[in-house]
Amino acid sequence: MGKRLITTLLVLLTIGVQAFAQSAVSGKVTDKAGEPLVGVNVLVKGTNAGTMTDLDGNWTIANVESNAVIVFSSIGFSSREVTVGTKKVINVVLEDDTNFLDEVVVVGYGTARRRDLSGSIASVNYANDKNISTLPNPNALSALSSKVAGFSYAPTSSAAGDNTGTMTIRGKNSIPSSVGAGSQSVNQPMLVIDGVISYGSINSVNTSDIESIDVLKDASAAAIYGSRAANGVIIITTKRGTSAKPVVSFNASVSLSDWTRMPKMVTDDETFLKNRFDSYKANNSAFKDKNWADYSSLETAATELMSDVELAAFKDGTRTNWIKEISRTGVGQKYDLSIAGKSKNIAYYVSGDYTRQQGIRLGDDYEKYNFLAKLDMNVNDWLTVGVKASYLGANSWGQTARIQNATWMSPYSYVMVQTKGYENWYNYWPDGKTASPLVGAGKDDSYLYTDRSGFSSNANGIAYAQIDFPFLKGLSYRITVQGQHNTGRSDVFNNPELWVDTNSTADMDNPSKYNGNAEGSSGMSYSQTWNVDNILTYTKDIKDHHFDLMVGYTREKYNSEGLNVQFKGFSSPTYLGVYKMDVADNANTILKRSRTTWTRAGYLARANYNFKNTYYASAVFRRDGYSGLAEGYKWDNFYGASAAWVLSNERFIKDLGWFDFLKFRASWGQNGASSVSPYQTLATVGVVGTRQGSMSWAWLGNQGNIGIEPFGIPNRSLTWATVEKMNFGLDFTVLNGRLSGNIDGYTGRTTNMIVSRSAPYMTGFKSIYDNVGLVTNNGIEITLNSVNINGDGDKTFRWTSSIVFDSNTNCVKELYGKDYKGVEADDVANAVAYGFDSYYALQVGHPIGSAYDLKKLGIFNSDEEVKGYVNSKGEMIQPNAKAGDIKFEDWNNDGVIDEKDRHFLGSPDPLFTMNIGNTLNWKNFSLYFNFRWAQGNDTHFIWFDPHAFKTNQSSGAQLAAVDPWTETNHSQKYPKRDYNNTLNYQFWNTRSFLKLKDLSLSYTVDPNLLKKVGLGGARVYVAATDLFTITGWSGLDPETGGTIAGDAGSSRFGSNGTYKTVTFGVNLTF
Repeated sequence: MGKRLITTLLVLLTIGVQAFAQSAVSGKVTDKAGEPLVGVNVLVKGTNAGTMTDLDGNWTIANVESNAVIVFSSIGFSSREVTVGTKKVINVVLEDDTNFLDEVVVVGYGTARRRDLSGSIASVNYANDKNISTLPNPNALSALSSKVAGFSYAPTSSAAGDNTGTMTIRGKNSIPSSVGAGSQSVNQPMLVIDGVISYGSINSVNTSDIESIDVLKDASAAAIYGSRAANGVIIITTKRGTSAKPVVSFNASVSLSDWTRMPKMVTDDETFLKNRFDSYKANNSAFKDKNWADYSSLETAATELMSDVELAAFKDGTRTNWIKEISRTGVGQKYDLSIAGKSKNIAYYVSGDYTRQQGIRLGDDYEKYNFLAKLDMNVNDWLTVGVKASYLGANSWGQTARIQNATWMSPYSYVMVQTKGYENWYNYWPDGKTASPLVGAGKDDSYLYTDRSGFSSNANGIAYAQIDFPFLKGLSYRITVQGQHNTGRSDVFNNPELWVDTNSTADMDNPSKYNGNAEGSSGMSYSQTWNVDNILTYTKDIKDHHFDLMVGYTREKYNSEGLNVQFKGFSSPTYLGVYKMDVADNANTILKRSRTTWTRAGYLARANYNFKNTYYASAVFRRDGYSGLAEGYKWDNFYGASAAWVLSNERFIKDLGWFDFLKFRASWGQNGASSVSPYQTLATVGVVGTRQGSMSWAWLGNQGNIGIEPFGIPNRSLTWATVEKMNFGLDFTVLNGRLSGNIDGYTGRTTNMIVSRSAPYMTGFKSIYDNVGLVTNNGIEITLNSVNINGDGDKTFRWTSSIVFDSNTNCVKELYGKDYKGVEADDVANAVAYGFDSYYALQVGHPIGSAYDLKKLGIFNSDEEVKGYVNSKGEMIQPNAKAGDIKFEDWNNDGVIDEKDRHFLGSPDPLFTMNIGNTLNWKNFSLYFNFRWAQGNDTHFIWFDPHAFKTNQSSGAQLAAVDPWTETNHSQKYPKRDYNNTLNYQFWNTRSFLKLKDLSLSYTVDPNLLKKVGLGGARVYVAATDLFTITGWSGLDPETGGTIAGDAGSSRFGSNGTYKTVTFGVNLTF
């Protein structure tokens, strides 16, 4: 009765109470227990005639022909079709539909039914979810963060779009060496493609080729993969042929990209000049007695406040928005073609694709082409073999224009040289004193004059053979061999024009005079990786007992070689750039070669057991070996275990009548982690000294002197870090499948992390790698899926929703151990000295990368407030402050505001992240949209953005949002214009946001129309990502914490803008 009551309430909310009249055909729909089913779709096949069952399961349809077929369908039940004939009453019993629970999920070195899982695993079926696969994401992983709780992947910020360095599953388990994306691999999950480890870029996988993605989150599920899986595993399965008739698919799309959030600058002349005057008045004694009202016109004000170049631009109407000047609409295009099929014993799939993408900043261009071929063959009843070959070729070119100069260059400036006869030259000094964003900051940094290009390729081959031994049913052996070959090439050339001063006509007349300055570099690299997996499995059913056993051995071998040439100085023309490096000055040519090699191996075992598909238990063992660790520490053992209980099979749950399916899960497991270079445990050496020539110092009669010296101190006890995790979960389905989901809570701890720490001075080295620290990681995840209106999506309206929620926090419990005083010290010196954009602040008892600074209490509104801010003795805490200055907390209560008052301010991580998705289907139309909400507060999800609070606007461009404190504007956000930030406060603020993350609208053409033109299917769509964002964050995209760029003379805080993209596409099937 409980199940019936809830279903009744849901129907009342979504469809209302329906009134029925007498009709020719009627009946009742019940489940196999005899309970009436409410809201069942009852349709006359091939027509729009239909109805839904009422509160008692009854239905009625008028004017039904005798040859009509009536279709009964409802979520959670198998559909039925009944021919009317002479029947006036048709009573139907619908059977439970368990297809979803019987869906096969890929797990480590095998597969399992979803209902049998005891670990925490999430799945996304790309082949069936057309809305996800057509979103304009640069790769398949980008969309996972909308579908998989706990998965994080930064939005697109470059033409290539490969942000795999930023992705995490369930937050940070270990301490990265720095905040840069290149240092985040210590928390990066493992990527497996078609059952084997991937060593290449995610761009090697075409989204259209993907069948499904499975995400292994907890240690019990991921432990079988060993040390690479310490942060979880992402398993991508590509498509294979399934139809006897060959199926040809063609997809084409064009996309347009722009900034998600571009800094807004002051563009109004009066506002600009007034801001500059107020800044002069506050910071320049010559303006103390002047007033804005004294200027008779804006031109009069400009004459006094602007430089000569700015004034000329002001008078002739030149206004340059430099951020827009270095930006563009990024046009992208993508085409792919595939053919798939299957005969009795052979399945094949072949595809190719081409992608061309412009970045939203000048100097960022990318193209790639992929090829994939798969062949699976059943040789006989006991032998199956298969091969797979894939290739990725990718080109990138251009040097991005300099964002720091673009942000702060005065809008009253000239892009092109104004000297008559030289107007085709780009101005080196657009405002008369600052280098153009298009010219850059010098060598290797000029959009105009630095030629930069790169090429990379990935060739991958896989072969497998599986023997299903006929003499023992259930015993199988599978061997998989994989070989990957990666290549890379990078060329950089700085043309002589980079040194041309456009204020000099002589320089512009003869750029070749700087041929001697021209320089560049060229590098080539390649790597090979071999991987062999040997897996033996045995499955056995003994009445109600099911056993699934697996043992295996896996081995990886990696080798890479690199060659780099640096050159400088030409006496001949430089038109051919790097291709004529041989004519550069030999004294300035440097050649470098490198090599890296390592080996990994693992023994693995897993035992699964279930009784009556109700009680499940699993145990995992892995013995891992890595050549990069110290002798005697290369091998270690790791374990995992999990259990599950299908409560819905128990009588006491069935009697409640609430649950269609209910399962409780619990798991525990360990993974090793070895985030260390292959030679870190050895004493490294390097070249030191000087060489003859202009590229380096020389001494002793201008003779080069080269020597070898130790570069690193070895740690011969360096061993595995251990990541230990525990997970508890609940999977459920209720209301005849109309509401389903899962809830997971987890906790983890990482010990013996491999990090760099200070070495004693007497060793002669600054640092050494060591096993130290303890980090805990805890969180909760909730995923809900609902069918709000249970139509078929064609004749009747269908509305489904999903909520993906996660909350995660990590904590540094220990760092380097206690000192002689018994105190555990923080590691904050580098972050304070060199910037939080380069180094994490590590504070014991707080999350990785937490804010460490002075605490801003507000802004003094008067000198009386300054005087009133006193300590317990009545002494002024900030005696030198004035009205309009920032008021800081005296954290240590010593009566003085100084560096000793820096302390923990808050976490960089949100309180929670929630994705709210909806899909609406009707009449061949499908609309999908997903909102992402990340919430913070004063102590959560905070980040720094010092240049967004630049209140002295005496020169350069001006941010429109800046509204400084004045005597009549008591702002508590921005200090006064002459505020002197002597303590280098970083201006922390929250990154909470709500954004329309995903949007897709598609139309599937009626198949009956397509038959006339020989098409099997056609779908047109428009889709978009990151369309708009609501936030109070001061910088760029709050999701990435993008900051306002540093000053033109700085290379700091130059965050790439993230993309909002709209794409138009078509899918055709033949």
